[in-house]
Amino acid sequence: MKRAKQLEIADKVRVIHRQLGRLEPSLILPLMKSDDEYLIVQVWQEGSHSANFAQKKDRMESLKLLNTLHDTHKKIAWQRVPGLHTYSQLLKWQMRHMRFKSRRNEFRAFLTKEEIDQILHYSEKSLQLIALEDVPEKELTLLHGDVVHHNFLWCSDGELRLIDFDLAHLGEADDEYILWLHRVLPAVDYDLSKIFAELPELNRLDKRKLHRLKYPNELLREWLFAVDLPLDQQLVFLDYLVPFTKRALTYWPKLWYDIDRMMKK
Repeated sequence: MKRAKQLEIADKVRVIHRQLGRLEPSLILPLMKSDDEYLIVQVWQEGSHSANFAQKKDRMESLKLLNTLHDTHKKIAWQRVPGLHTYSQLLKWQMRHMRFKSRRNEFRAFLTKEEIDQILHYSEKSLQLIALEDVPEKELTLLHGDVVHHNFLWCSDGELRLIDFDLAHLGEADDEYILWLHRVLPAVDYDLSKIFAELPELNRLDKRKLHRLKYPNELLREWLFAVDLPLDQQLVFLDYLVPFTKRALTYWPKLWYDIDRMMKK
């Protein structure tokens, strides 16, 4: 059960579920009727649990599920569905970079100046490379919009399904594969070669977009989220975020090198 912040979002989620609900095998959990228009209610799944990107099976099945979702454009005219829009991933990331930079002094209580400078350096340089991309446009399809592990749910029938379409929008499948990789890489020590070796489905991804993996998206987003939390919640979250950040920064030079090497193949 989830209450949408806006009625337009709740309506969008219902429309997406109606369209996807006609397909087999099912990619989603069915919605239940509610008298509250803002409320999205789904059948409770006894024994269900979220995907764990540290597990190879969960990585494989979650990517397979995304592939299936993106391929629905062959059966559903998503561009005609009301409430679905496109947005620029580059513009969103540029704005995130600027917000992080403007609030850098707030992070000094938790990170060293050198660590903050590193994050900004990787962010700025990667955005410059992304802006120079010369990649042909691909067909638009439905993107889930929030491919965090807990939006992939192992259900009671043993199948993996997607939940929470609040951020769903139109876009190129490549953009969602990049965001999925941002979420998965920390679970495999940022070993890009390992991920591509075990998941041949990633060959769908245009290698010219791999520069986008250099952008420290998880770090920027999580720190901007953390500083706006109430103090008691902030302290708990920082117990996770500070070591996560320090660990990520130790891997980033190698990740950068691996991306460049892979793009040259």
